[in-house]
Amino acid sequence: MGKIVNITITKIVDFGAFCDAEIDGKIYKGLIHISEIADAYVTNVSDFVTVGQQMDGYVISVDDSKDQAKLSLKRVSK
Repeated sequence: MGKIVNITITKIVDFGAFCDAEIDGKIYKGLIHISEIADAYVTNVSDFVTVGQQMDGYVISVDDSKDQAKLSLKRVSK
């Protein structure tokens, strides 16, 4: 947790975006909640990310038992 990793956006939904994130050599299914997309108020996630886009993401938490992670885009630049 707390590291910057490479992610690929896989799906955009009303409440955020799903991604694949490589963390310590393992691929996790990630969720970027709409509140973690940008510092500004986000009404439309697709204004900020597109499916297939590769970028850096900040790891908030990891659930190894489910191979899932919560990530943030807005915390990358902080």
